Amino acid sequence: MDWWILLLVAIAAYLLWRQHKHTEGVKIVSARLERDKRLCQHIKAGMREYDWRRNQNDKEFWGKRDGELIFETAHLAAYNVSHFAESRVGFHFRDIEEYGLYGFFAGNGDEFFESYYRSDRTFKTETNLAFGARD
Repeated sequence: MDWWILLLVAIAAYLLWRQHKHTEGVKIVSARLERDKRLCQHIKAGMREYDWRRNQNDKEFWGKRDGELIFETAHLAAYNVSHFAESRVGFHFRDIEEYGLYGFFAGNGDEFFESYYRSDRTFKTETNLAFGARD
């Protein structure tokens, strides 16, 4: 009879351990989603600033080399990033100390595709932001 109690205790301990592992996984994924969402919001705000400045003085934006500073504010710095297919802008956000990339690709007709990435200071690495962060 004692072995039934030990078996039940062992099963309960296993189930508690699995629940704890599942909870840790959910916390990690949730934290990544929040970081991606925050970075995506910063990239979108950076692109609004970029578009506004480009509309004010378009000549200042042409002829920039890869990695060259386009403009700088107290909160962000925008850089030209060359790419074989997309028009890209790299951002350094000082308040969250993160680097992000925005990519734009014009398709056929009225189609266009936007990309949001986490990057490093060289803008050579790119990690897609979580799907839910871009909505």
